[in-house]
Amino acid sequence: MNYTEEEINLITLCSFEELTYNHRSALLGGLTSTRPDFAKYEKSLIKSLSVGVYNKIKAAFYDAAYRRTVLDKLEKAGAQCVTCFSKGYPGLLKNTDIPPIVLYCKGNISLLNTDCFAVVGSRRTLPQALKECKRIVKELTQHFTVVSGIADGADAAAVEGALESGRIISVQANGFNHFYPAMNKPLIEKVAKRGLLLSEYPPEVAPQRHHFPIRNRIIAGLSKGALIVSAGERSGALITANYAAEYGREVFAFPYSIGVTSGKGCNHLIKNYGRLAENTLDIFDFFGLDFKPQDGVKLSDEEEKVLAAIRESGEAFISELAEKLDTLPFRLIPTVSKLEIKGLIVRLGGNRFSAL
Repeated sequence: MNYTEEEINLITLCSFEELTYNHRSALLGGLTSTRPDFAKYEKSLIKSLSVGVYNKIKAAFYDAAYRRTVLDKLEKAGAQCVTCFSKGYPGLLKNTDIPPIVLYCKGNISLLNTDCFAVVGSRRTLPQALKECKRIVKELTQHFTVVSGIADGADAAAVEGALESGRIISVQANGFNHFYPAMNKPLIEKVAKRGLLLSEYPPEVAPQRHHFPIRNRIIAGLSKGALIVSAGERSGALITANYAAEYGREVFAFPYSIGVTSGKGCNHLIKNYGRLAENTLDIFDFFGLDFKPQDGVKLSDEEEKVLAAIRESGEAFISELAEKLDTLPFRLIPTVSKLEIKGLIVRLGGNRFSAL
């Protein structure tokens, strides 16, 4: 991909892990310039980074070989960049308090400039809630690109529900050279192929615990609204909801019965500033959008056979299904993936599945 000199400046600046977001923003004059002013902030940077680190970063920034290396790493990782000064940077996100300076993209970049809607939830989500999540997300893609993470539970269900349409953006808390959670690598690769993987971290950056709550501001910032599928009292999904409310987005939440731990956060939202959402119409009506009922799901003979085996078992690992159907586990993976996308089964964690 061909970048302008201004874009290369920003990409190079964001390659230094030693610099925090505040360092980068300050060097760019509060995101008003595309060229860092090292001289103006020399004293403050040396104070926080040390003389050696400051001099190393300053020298590397102006070094043509280093800048070429940064771009080569992006190309090797299959990543493309959209900077906060690029024409294709999403407007809603740019107008938040702390927009990412560079968005690292893998997949369909045009999705950044579509109407987006966030769907998130906790890892521990009831099977029925996962089923409803997939169904609603599939319907949401009639008008929206769905934005989520990709952890097990509600986020993965949201991704699976949107994959068939290709209208899915999964925001990662790490660079593209890493897969987190590792067990969802196949799902992450599908998003890169059919939708868009997005991150504010260069490819080589590994996931860190503090990256996840920071990442959630991007999910909320891209979106016109957010649906919280499940949330405990301290769920990360509530962080996304709070960002959405702060940005003036409408927040929707599934209602839960008394005593359901994974729904306490949702009920709290509904009691305070969230809107109760039981179906897609609750969301579409708010935005004045038409709803088109979808046709029934069609299955192949192989999909029917695997689905029947899962239903008969109640819950089953891939290895157990393979033994039951007298086949090898790897031969079942494509069929199981299709059943997930069609919203007929749900992953309960690892390679354990249940019918919906």
